[in-house]
Amino acid sequence: MNILVIDDNEYTSMAIADYCCMNNISCQEVNNGKKGLCEIQKQEYDVIILDIAMPEFTGLDILSQLNKRGIFNQNIIILTATNMELKDLKTYRELGVRGVIHKPISLIQLDRIVNRMNILNPLLDNKISN
Repeated sequence: MNILVIDDNEYTSMAIADYCCMNNISCQEVNNGKKGLCEIQKQEYDVIILDIAMPEFTGLDILSQLNKRGIFNQNIIILTATNMELKDLKTYRELGVRGVIHKPISLIQLDRIVNRMNILNPLLDNKISN
């Protein structure tokens, strides 16, 4: 499994990178939205963990750009420090978001979501190829 972490918070990125290392998961980290969008365009990732509230180029900006460019086949997990309203969750779901983790990050919650993505990816690949 290959994960991209896009977050301006060094503590959060390090916690996710440590989780990945302990679980033999490849992890690439970038610390701002513009670098993250470039990385998504360069390489395909199994899971993208995306902070919604970054300065200058936010997670929502990234989701909007992916949508405009027709890049929909991403498994995106968003990180947020606030409670989201139902309408926001629906909007994020339409933009490809498959999970939400609230900050401060819970590695147990991260593990559950990543494992769910890992199980779903082969199933989706199988459906697409048939």
